[in-house]
Amino acid sequence: MPSAISGNIRNPVKRTAVAWWVLCILSFFGIFAPHISGVDAMQWGFGISFLCIVFFITAIVVVVMYTKRARIVDQMLRQENLLAHWTYTPAEWQYYAEKEHQQNRREKRNLFFLVAAISLVIGLILSAINPDGRHIFLLTVAGIIAVAGGAALLAIYPRYRQNRKNLGEVYISQHGVYLNRELHVWRGFGAALEEVSYQDRYRAQPLLQIVYSTPNRYNRQDVTVRVPVPQGEEAAAKNIADRLQEQLKK
Repeated sequence: MPSAISGNIRNPVKRTAVAWWVLCILSFFGIFAPHISGVDAMQWGFGISFLCIVFFITAIVVVVMYTKRARIVDQMLRQENLLAHWTYTPAEWQYYAEKEHQQNRREKRNLFFLVAAISLVIGLILSAINPDGRHIFLLTVAGIIAVAGGAALLAIYPRYRQNRKNLGEVYISQHGVYLNRELHVWRGFGAALEEVSYQDRYRAQPLLQIVYSTPNRYNRQDVTVRVPVPQGEEAAAKNIADRLQEQLKK
């Protein structure tokens, strides 16, 4: 059974949704502001209105997405249709935070090396085909590698700092997981649940591993969520894995 709400976790997704609502409203008024204020349409007025139109359309899409996600988090925090709500001892969470950091760092490092190797090979091939453009190709490759390295660092350390700063807490429903202020949803916007497993073999701390996919520009991107299982909740975790696996059969 889920435990009582601790009250320590708020809904940061709601703050993001509100911020985008404000930006949406401002961009809407920005469409008409140049005409109301008498700005010459042939100089700045048309350009400002066009940019506001583009931003307004984008903001509407983002507002819809974050409003729905904020509603999902609210339902979890109210424990509506919740499968589990787990808290952890400091020792349990510290162990998970370190193991998760090692796993995340290893995955991002391997991805960075792959991107760097592919970029370097392509750069060398283009340089061999067109020696006159060698410097441009190699500078482009260096830029791609630098951007990939920065993205890898941003994907690793913010989560690690958050896990070290906050004692973890997780809410699990049939359509999503809210793990230590990070929301994962596999319902709506093309997301789909792909795989669920309970892992305890050769592990000091069992894990509930959930894989879901989201639409990408050219294909689908898999996201893996590893939820630590507190001591005494092993049977509940196995039951959750079974219930989520039933969704894969539908």
